Amino acid sequence: MSFKDFISDRERRALMGLLALGALGFVAGWLSHSARLWPGFLLNAFYFLTLALGAMVFVSIHHVSNAGWSTAIRRIPEAMMGYVPLGAVMMLLTFFGRRAIYRWTHEAVVHSDGVLSVKAWLLNTPSFFARMAIILAIWIAFMALLRRESFRQDEDGRLEHTMRSKKISAVFLVVFALTFSLASFDWLMSIEPEFYSTIYAFYCFSGLFVSGIAAIAILVIWLRRRGFLPEVGEEHLHNLGKLIFGFTTFWAYIWISQYLLIYYANLPEETIYYIRQMATPGWYGLFLLNLFLNWIIPFVILLPRQAKRREGWLMIACVIVLVGHWLDLYLMIFPQIGAAAMIGPYDLMLGMGFTALFLYTFLRSLKQAALLPVHDPYLQESLALGSHEAEAGVY
Repeated sequence: MSFKDFISDRERRALMGLLALGALGFVAGWLSHSARLWPGFLLNAFYFLTLALGAMVFVSIHHVSNAGWSTAIRRIPEAMMGYVPLGAVMMLLTFFGRRAIYRWTHEAVVHSDGVLSVKAWLLNTPSFFARMAIILAIWIAFMALLRRESFRQDEDGRLEHTMRSKKISAVFLVVFALTFSLASFDWLMSIEPEFYSTIYAFYCFSGLFVSGIAAIAILVIWLRRRGFLPEVGEEHLHNLGKLIFGFTTFWAYIWISQYLLIYYANLPEETIYYIRQMATPGWYGLFLLNLFLNWIIPFVILLPRQAKRREGWLMIACVIVLVGHWLDLYLMIFPQIGAAAMIGPYDLMLGMGFTALFLYTFLRSLKQAALLPVHDPYLQESLALGSHEAEAGVY
């Protein structure tokens, strides 16, 4: 199967155009010495990396829980995982913009700030980027192992590949919990180095997971509409819809938990995080919009059972979730650097470029194997999902 089987030449040129637009936005921001360039680069680099990592978590949970229903769509998140190495490179490139993102990279600021002086052993450029490189290398290694076992099973059909995938996934989930927590503290929370939150990593993970599932659902629907994956039916969409519906509420739970803990404790080093988002002119509207996009609107859309089973409604909800996740990260980064409450042209152009890069990598990864894992022992269970759930009366 070739790359061109999935998209037309016109669509491929459109992707290249978006990629060029993103590159143009980066160059223009560089030449104009825009203070928003590198924070915007970090935003988009982290955002699209979380989509790929969300797909890895989805696949790993699928393996360790012996879930059969998702086998028919598993090649979609596996192809999304193919972006992890490129996403790692994008994250490492933030080294060149570190002084525009992180205050603790300025020696004069560190020496004049008692809190930063105490944290200097941890927040310094060599150790920060060494940790980043190690974490990214670990994720790439697990991605390669999971994809290798999946592809080898297509070749020889041996059951041992499924068992290895379970073991790899179990280890990955434990390691990921630790490494992603550290990454969240380093890459995002240290933008406001005096701030800390005990559930910050849970908050970052909730956005990662629900946006990853939303991206999977969008790509599954997109392929179905093009005549691929005819084996995927309404029951598969229903299950994806239920996951999105549930984890948007989980995101809202973590969001309100973090807010209330900080509100009642009323510690200056914690409240500054929300003061920048709520009391700084212009940001309050985006602060409220964040809650609507990430929870209220998708919750209302997906509340009826039929909405989870219809491509149109599910697609709308998923697009809103993805936009909401981008805005959520925007609010986690830009207020903390003192930026104005505006989504500028560089932010949008970089977002378009990264979108094209992610989709291009996804499509190239998707062609590397059959769309169905034909020798997976759970495939027949997945293909029979519709009739089984209809008989059981599952809602």
